[in-house]
Amino acid sequence: MSINHGTDSGIPSVGRISWGSHFCHFYSRKEDLVHALVPYFKAGLINNERCVWITADPFGSAEAREELLRILPDLEEFLRTQQIVFYDSEEGYRSADAAERTDRLMREEKRAIDAGYAGLRVTGNASFLKREQWPSFLEYERTINRLIRTRRIIALCSYSLNNCSASDVFDVVRTHHFTVDRIGDSWEVIETEQRPFRD
Repeated sequence: MSINHGTDSGIPSVGRISWGSHFCHFYSRKEDLVHALVPYFKAGLINNERCVWITADPFGSAEAREELLRILPDLEEFLRTQQIVFYDSEEGYRSADAAERTDRLMREEKRAIDAGYAGLRVTGNASFLKREQWPSFLEYERTINRLIRTRRIIALCSYSLNNCSASDVFDVVRTHHFTVDRIGDSWEVIETEQRPFRD
């Protein structure tokens, strides 16, 4: 199965990205999440991708649906067919085991492909993490980095700057292919690896 054509990220100034991309962004306010994630999922739904949105404070699933509905009047149909599903962080990350989390992601991709979707688009907000959970979660992120390169998956991870030390930020950046950052009204891409984020 070829994954060379990539997909639209939906994020202004970022544009198309390669399938198999695992990237992150940092936020300070709920509005930062709205600006990144709502267009990200609109693009996925329009492009026939299955979408899994794992929410957490300060942008829970009810608000996420409301914001997506503002720019996507057909959202109810996408919800009915389960082309998009919402989980809170407790359900989305219910296992602390990195291997089990990874297996679940691979199953979601298979489910998407088997159902005829172009691929799987996923996001998770890590604001729920406690300090003692950081090492295992970063190991999970490193595992995802390796495994999804050849998959029809794109994954965007959100991290709260209010919960991150300077060393945490470096750890997060190193465990993703690239980082997107919103400065004013524009977006900037910071590449981490010697791997193009576009095809």
